[in-house]
Amino acid sequence: MSEFKSQFVKFTYTILNPQGIPQTKSWIVNLQHVVSVEATAGNDLKIFLNINQMIFISLGRNIDVEEVTEDILSLSAEGRNYSVYKIDSFERK
Repeated sequence: MSEFKSQFVKFTYTILNPQGIPQTKSWIVNLQHVVSVEATAGNDLKIFLNINQMIFISLGRNIDVEEVTEDILSLSAEGRNYSVYKIDSFERK
């Protein structure tokens, strides 16, 4: 049986609802739409997509932003699920 790798990468993060109960959220990114990735000094990622979208992700302390950036740009992030601190914003340009 051959291994299947999806062209998608999933960023899963946990937030608290108004009652303080953790809820799991996720964001799926199609790597074929990635134009560029910027890593900031604050351990954050800005992912620019060719569909006029930008995703800003704050990574947790235990995740190396440069390693994730390299994984995405080399397409070795295919099928991966990254647990992150939060996704700060999503905007359409």
